[in-house]
Amino acid sequence: MDISNIEKKYKNSRFSKLFENNNVYCICHSLTTNMLYGDVIMKRIYDSFNDYKTINMVFESLENEFHLETLKQIIPQMIHKGLLIDIDEADVKSYIKKFNIGISQYKIQNMYFLITSNCNLRCKYCFVEDDNRNLKFENMTLETAQKGIDVFAKLTQEAEPITITFYGGEPLMNKEVLYATMKYIRKLEKDKVFSSPVQMTLITNGLLIDDETIKVLKETDCNVSVSIDGPQIYHDACRIDIAGKGSFERVLNSFNKLKSAGLDVGVSCTLNKFNIEHIEEITDFIIEKLAPRGMGFNILLPTINACNPVEIPDHAFASRQLIIAFEKLRRHGIYEDRVMRRVRPFSEKGFHVKDCMGVGGQIVISPSGLIGPCQAFLGVDEFFPYSVDQMHLKLEELNSDYLYNESKLFNEWRQRFPLNMKDCIDCYAISICGGGCPYAAYVNHSSIWKIDDRICYQAKQIFDWMIWDAYQNQLRLNKES
Repeated sequence: MDISNIEKKYKNSRFSKLFENNNVYCICHSLTTNMLYGDVIMKRIYDSFNDYKTINMVFESLENEFHLETLKQIIPQMIHKGLLIDIDEADVKSYIKKFNIGISQYKIQNMYFLITSNCNLRCKYCFVEDDNRNLKFENMTLETAQKGIDVFAKLTQEAEPITITFYGGEPLMNKEVLYATMKYIRKLEKDKVFSSPVQMTLITNGLLIDDETIKVLKETDCNVSVSIDGPQIYHDACRIDIAGKGSFERVLNSFNKLKSAGLDVGVSCTLNKFNIEHIEEITDFIIEKLAPRGMGFNILLPTINACNPVEIPDHAFASRQLIIAFEKLRRHGIYEDRVMRRVRPFSEKGFHVKDCMGVGGQIVISPSGLIGPCQAFLGVDEFFPYSVDQMHLKLEELNSDYLYNESKLFNEWRQRFPLNMKDCIDCYAISICGGGCPYAAYVNHSSIWKIDDRICYQAKQIFDWMIWDAYQNQLRLNKES
């Protein structure tokens, strides 16, 4: 690549970041993930362009250390990839392009449907069953459920895909309403009330799976994910029933029953202080004993008073453990969701704008029919400003714009993403972070606009790992060619 004007001035983009590993350097643009690898010459060029300089000035300062032809090869690539800029407006344009994507993502497409707040387990880490919140144990009525589905169908007229997650509590503690709701969704879908097919997922602890459950799951083509925290010693450390007994054997039996029925079953595994150090053993168990279609590790959420009795004390350690597990699972064709949602935008040169559907893509309906943006705030009325009955009365005029125009809460939440958060703008991992969990930020720092420390650590460590994982893959491909 030729340099047309060596007297033209350039400097490092604000978003160009320098990484080093064993004397190998990488310059990466944090918004586009455009990268260049090399030896110490990369650092010297990067340092030389710490402010505006002509290309010729950099040539003259480095020509005694490096071959001029090498400099002539690297610097044009840096310009082409946006790592060097000639005017500050170039950074502004890069930022605005990504920002506009984030600010325009506010069409409702997902719903957490809390069919009940009752649960037959008393998990030690549950962030909902908390004495500090006003939680009433109740079941949703079929009338409320059907009205809620009607409302959701109207709000999602511009969405694709459309997704519904049945959550709780334990959804199967309100079986009759759950089953009827699943069938009602498919009826509305058949009648073209929904604008596109609806993907349904049941999140369950597995204890109440029976033949009827399996029959309805098959009839309604509903995905299912079972909560299993690893081998028995780790699962039963937290996931106990009302009598204080472990639930592992019963859950594993239900999981196997679902698989035997021909269902593709996912696994949800919550990491906590009892199992985080044993993640390789847990991963082996998942691979060898469960072999799920897919899985996700849940990083423990704080309770409403910013405390959790089994919280992981070291977020950086937890992030390293996640990477170890992801690498092992990947070798066996199982892709863990939490890491994969960061790997995909990195590998595809995309941008993970929002980590949470609640910030401009989701409604949550509580068992009593209240509507809010986040299931973690169940029992905290200020985060559930509407009711199904209210919305259903305005059914004909409902759409996503109506909701965000009418509600200050929903409108504020849709604007929360890293490119709109001053503490995140210059973070090198901003392209894969998505901002984490507003609930965790709120209960830990009293504002949804603060950082979710758990995901902040995670995104940075995963980003750093991906840079060098990509480098090793590049070396491997070069050898093979």
